[in-house]
Amino acid sequence: MSLLSASNLAFRYPSQADPVFQEISFVVNPGDRIALVGPNGSGKTTLLRILAGEFDPHAGAVVRRQQLRVSYVPQGSHSFVEERVEDYVLTANPVLWKLHREIRALESRLQDVEGASHYADLLNAFEEQGGFRFHAEAKKVLEGLGFSPQERALPMAHNSSGQRARAELARLLLAPADLLLIDEPTDRLDIAAREWLEEYLARVHAAYLVVSHDRVFLSRVASRIFELRRHALAVYNGNFEFYLEQRAIREKQARDDYAAQQRRVVAANQASDRRMVLSRRVAKAPRGVRNGSDFYARKAAKVARTARILRERVARGTVADKPWKDEPLPLLEFPNVNRSSGVVLRVERLSKAYGNKRLFHNLSFDVQAGTHWAILGPNGCGKSTLLRVLLGYENADHGTVVRSARVRPGYYAQEGDNLEAHLSPVELCLQVHANETWVRTILGCLRLRGEDAERPVQSMSAGERSKVALARLLLSGADLLLLDELTNHLDIEAREAVEQTLRSFPGTILFVSHDRYFIKMLADEVLDFSAR
Repeated sequence: MSLLSASNLAFRYPSQADPVFQEISFVVNPGDRIALVGPNGSGKTTLLRILAGEFDPHAGAVVRRQQLRVSYVPQGSHSFVEERVEDYVLTANPVLWKLHREIRALESRLQDVEGASHYADLLNAFEEQGGFRFHAEAKKVLEGLGFSPQERALPMAHNSSGQRARAELARLLLAPADLLLIDEPTDRLDIAAREWLEEYLARVHAAYLVVSHDRVFLSRVASRIFELRRHALAVYNGNFEFYLEQRAIREKQARDDYAAQQRRVVAANQASDRRMVLSRRVAKAPRGVRNGSDFYARKAAKVARTARILRERVARGTVADKPWKDEPLPLLEFPNVNRSSGVVLRVERLSKAYGNKRLFHNLSFDVQAGTHWAILGPNGCGKSTLLRVLLGYENADHGTVVRSARVRPGYYAQEGDNLEAHLSPVELCLQVHANETWVRTILGCLRLRGEDAERPVQSMSAGERSKVALARLLLSGADLLLLDELTNHLDIEAREAVEQTLRSFPGTILFVSHDRYFIKMLADEVLDFSAR
């Protein structure tokens, strides 16, 4: 029996004229490993919230198995409670959480005989409910998601937004559930935590539906793919690679069907036109023939009728929609970027620490012009700090950084630029480059075309704002780019566009990323903090 089934779902936000999606149907079965993919804004999170019961669809229905247990944490939902992280994740199991709180409340009354007796009873109940096993599992999950013992002991309210997001993910994974709805779990995870999560999901008994833009992660955790695109849902019963192959086949078939239909329409219209010409000729009686006008008029009418039938058949026939096709990205030459040679950045015995926490020590390397360096390592190891030291925004404790005098650096901070919200991408980019054709070319390569390039930045998603910030960098003439977590907030198609654009960049790039596919496609040198 299926866990839930959705039939003919539709949803529309009041502020939008077009529906987010419509007439989508699917079934989720026990043990399913489903990835929900699609461009930003296609409705993935909205669909999860409908399945979780937080939103009601405007049409259609979701039928859930009786007493179905669903675990879901909305994206961006961070608790600011004073509970320690290792205690907060226990709230995933309400029964155990109630017992845990009662036990903690009695710890101050252990000198009281009655309190000590009740405390022992509660401990027995906690053990019978599997509380100690659950506590041990919670510790493993938090460790796997990158929490140190010190971080686990901190109150939720004292943690960073990234740590709170990881705690919420731990809580979701630990909940006793038949179906996990997991929205963007990899956004705040480093590579080690992503790999741990992949292994963890391979062992869980619950079915899950996960939204992610990490292509390596999707390749390892999904055996079915739901694609939301242009208001519709397509289901692929295979892994991520199968989905990519089948989508390419479907798109080619759609293009072939549309081309064949257009050929049939043209051929039928041409045949109809020829018959109409023939009808006009036939209508005229040959010279010397008298009293034959009625005969030739009837004959011409039959030919004209055949012409009309041909056109009517075309009009009544099945109409194949013109398939959507993205414009191919142009080959970029970046005429505004200097072509340097030799060593553009030399780092010697660089060290940096905050208090007792050492980030890096005696770090030395040379960066050759035109190379692309990936800077890897766990969260908090000093990758972003290194970029700021290389730019001179922070001072190192020891060591030197020497940049070539000819180099022009450009920096993309982790949250993007502080862009003027009332301006459009075109207007913002024209501030750094006066050639509007080149501005629109770069924006187009990053999938910001037409009306999207004219909208105010304040109306854009975080991913779109990231692309605007990158476009400004590429247009600025900088030939040494330092990029900190550029792929955050970007969907798969945007990442592919960024990859292709940056591969064309003739300058030097140092970038921080946890996206393994992005690293594979762009990096030719790697500086790995986790190996130090």
